[in-house]
Amino acid sequence: MKLWEWLALLAILGIGAWLRFSRLDLLEFKSDEAVASWLALRFVKGGILPLTGLMSSVGVTNPPLFIYLLIPMFAINMNPVFVSCCIAVLGLGAVAACWHIGRKYYGAVAGVVCAAMFAVSPWAVIYSRKIWAQDFVPLFSTGAMWAVHALVVGKRPKAIFWALFLPLCVIQIHFSGLALTATVVAILLLLQPKINWRFAAAGVMLAVLVALPYLKFQIENHWVDFHKAAAMAGRQNYHIPDGMTVHPDSGYALPRRNCWVHALSILNAGQIEDVLGLSTRANLDPNRVWPTTRGVTARYFEDTLRLGNWVLVLERIAFGIALVWLAVCAVRSLRRSNSFPFVRIEDGQGVQTAWILTLWIVLPLGVFVGARLWTYLSYFIILYPAHFLVLGAMTQTLAANVKTAARLAVYGTVTAVLVWNVAFVADFYRFLDQYGGAHGTYGTVLAQKHDAARFLASRADVQQLTSEGRLWQVDRLIQATPTERVLLTERPQLDLPFLAMMKNKTRAANLPTNTVIFVTDNNRTNFEPRQWAQYRVVVAEPHGDHMNLMLLPLNAVAGVTLTNFGPMWVFIASR
Repeated sequence: MKLWEWLALLAILGIGAWLRFSRLDLLEFKSDEAVASWLALRFVKGGILPLTGLMSSVGVTNPPLFIYLLIPMFAINMNPVFVSCCIAVLGLGAVAACWHIGRKYYGAVAGVVCAAMFAVSPWAVIYSRKIWAQDFVPLFSTGAMWAVHALVVGKRPKAIFWALFLPLCVIQIHFSGLALTATVVAILLLLQPKINWRFAAAGVMLAVLVALPYLKFQIENHWVDFHKAAAMAGRQNYHIPDGMTVHPDSGYALPRRNCWVHALSILNAGQIEDVLGLSTRANLDPNRVWPTTRGVTARYFEDTLRLGNWVLVLERIAFGIALVWLAVCAVRSLRRSNSFPFVRIEDGQGVQTAWILTLWIVLPLGVFVGARLWTYLSYFIILYPAHFLVLGAMTQTLAANVKTAARLAVYGTVTAVLVWNVAFVADFYRFLDQYGGAHGTYGTVLAQKHDAARFLASRADVQQLTSEGRLWQVDRLIQATPTERVLLTERPQLDLPFLAMMKNKTRAANLPTNTVIFVTDNNRTNFEPRQWAQYRVVVAEPHGDHMNLMLLPLNAVAGVTLTNFGPMWVFIASR
């Protein structure tokens, strides 16, 4: 390998590491991350091995492999920041593996370009910085891509072990792995590489062995999640107005049926509203919730972008063109055959790689459409690293078939796209820093929650406070009657109690028994938290997980103690 390739790889990994390890105070940490951390710590501290993972977005319990992958990280250090850094290292591993695939099977230029685009892609960065199942998928999907290339193009029959084992593991991390597994099987059936069947059986058997705890749970519970999944397929019935991508009140991302939009967006920074929600741009916020909860000085993310995102749109268009080019190359390689299935594919590395990349993008979409599923953007992480390999292959071909001046123009364009991606991530971090998070699925950043958790832990035993029903979260103001507004109060999100319990090193003196604590997350509210100053909370007795609180004027009753930590507001009230 030439010196310039080594230097390029080091620079790519360095920039990728900088994007992933910088601003760790802005990490995302919500209920899913807290539950996953708690399950991993239960094994580290008590040896309790979970049989299931987190609940999926469609109401089916996930397998526990994600938790098993977290356990060694938490065994080393229980700090969520450390675990997030470990996950980021795995993301960099996926970038390095992508570079190897590109260089070995497409060319030196393709290797550098695909790795660079993977390293700086905003979504690839975002999905490598938190304690979430999908953040493990890029390493597994890239490993599967490597194995398929080694098997089909490199003529290594034993690579079938990884080509089957890794996609089957992805299923146990996130159910979108079913589409990835179907894609890998289809590629093998179509291209018919030589397979070592003993290694194939070993890969499947090892994946089943990893899944045994989950299968045990399903057997003991009469396969309840399998029945739910079977009943749900093709029967999801959401009533979402055309064009609406986020909830107009909470900012949370809504599922979609046009999955090809997700498949394009995951390349770089398309549909960033998936995490920024209402704060992304004004047309997603018809009720003006974002400026209301922020005051008149609040600005939308789209308005604060220094370079804009139009180059990233052009990057997605270029990817679409390159994918069509590969698909045409693949289809043109088909020849008639006298035996079933009456077509054959010409031999040649270029043809084989064209089929692999085309099918890796197209077939998962076919699975989602065929199953009539509504999809979220994160489902399409399984497509990594195909996007970047497609663009790398196109760059390699262009550079090899044009004159020097045009070649320099190609390299200059690629460099500009990379710079634009980095600038977008920097703008994203700057926005989160300014507002302490975002009014969408990203929520309030970890640093602010750490401060609020430290405050709670210094004043009360949070576990006892929660068990006694004296810790509540208030994020919604509803109009109960034309003259009466009521706060909808719920059991607290698990993030703050988890962080507070981690900080309860010694048993804190609990608050008086007539004291109740209310937490408001400014990045979840649909009302201006400053309105709290106008009212005192009259606490009703809780009923299950909810209770309604009447709001009375402050001058009617004594006041409420308030402490705020950026977007996190903590109210201490007496019954």
